[in-house]
Amino acid sequence: MSRTAIAILSTENLLHNLAVIKEKVKPAKIIAMVKANAYGHGIRSVALRLDKHVDMLGVASIDEALALRKTGVNVPILLSEGVFEPNELLVAATEKFHVVFHNELQVEWLEKVSLPLPLEAWVKINTGMGRLGFGIEQAKEFYRRISSSPSIAKPVRVMSHFACSDEADHPLNQQQIQVFKDFIKDMQSEFSFCNSGGIFNFPDVHYDYVRPGLALYGISPVKGKSAQDLNLKPVMTLQTSLISTQIFKKGASVGYGARYQCPEDMPVGIIAFGYGDGYPITAQDGTPILVNNVECSLVGRVSMDMIAVDLRNCPYAKIGDPVTLWGTGLPLERVVEHTSNITWDLLTGVQNRVRFLWTRS
Repeated sequence: MSRTAIAILSTENLLHNLAVIKEKVKPAKIIAMVKANAYGHGIRSVALRLDKHVDMLGVASIDEALALRKTGVNVPILLSEGVFEPNELLVAATEKFHVVFHNELQVEWLEKVSLPLPLEAWVKINTGMGRLGFGIEQAKEFYRRISSSPSIAKPVRVMSHFACSDEADHPLNQQQIQVFKDFIKDMQSEFSFCNSGGIFNFPDVHYDYVRPGLALYGISPVKGKSAQDLNLKPVMTLQTSLISTQIFKKGASVGYGARYQCPEDMPVGIIAFGYGDGYPITAQDGTPILVNNVECSLVGRVSMDMIAVDLRNCPYAKIGDPVTLWGTGLPLERVVEHTSNITWDLLTGVQNRVRFLWTRS
């Protein structure tokens, strides 16, 4: 029998979260972000389930976009980091991908190329994220150059990206919003600013398109609010089973480095999951884990293939009993609080030796 490490993925919850977001932002359109293997959920599986329900899919590179086309995805696809070399412009035009322009070299490539079909273009401006995007001082000129290209479909759209959207009161948010408003003033085009945090915290700047990522997968993008508070449901539930139960004596150590010392005689279970499957090695003693839907605690250092669990809350647990690491019944947000990781990191870190099982196609 194979290892029992599985990720159960809920089509119903994915579409529920999308419906929640649509209701929140209407009439804005949805660019569903499926980059990084759909935040660890499987880019092809997620994209096929969203294909007829969203206005566009967002990826990081043309390789991801082409993989989706081969899978049978028909919805428009946004290359959120643009093209990485000149010949990708030709591919993007042929496949009708939307391309983000964020640096001068990309514009120079555009000006030297002849394309068979008009290219759907976005200009990304840096309003304060400090990552990709034209600086405000030069952005108007680059927008003009891109718009004047005979290879570009009109109008050229504009986007930016929040740096602190998860913190509604962070002063940078309002600074970014004002910079963006000033830039697009008097423009006749379409605009996009909001990621997941912006969708929930800044409804006044939803504009024409929003770009949900984390919220789509049922994780709260807002500090101080749970997914349940936002009516979001986890798409991924990570499960395994107990493969050992023992009674350890008071003072006995558990795991590498003897980090955990048993405070009394106590039952300890071993589960078939570890950092080799994608569970964070930084998880501390006390990290919640469900055994038979009863909350127990991780004890000792996470191993490559195994994790030890304090079974005092579930003393009659036995080998083969089900274990939930995060998902339905145990929000990932609670787990990540006991680590030095972030939710995005945990989701995208689940390894391919974990079996992925979708609830329906």
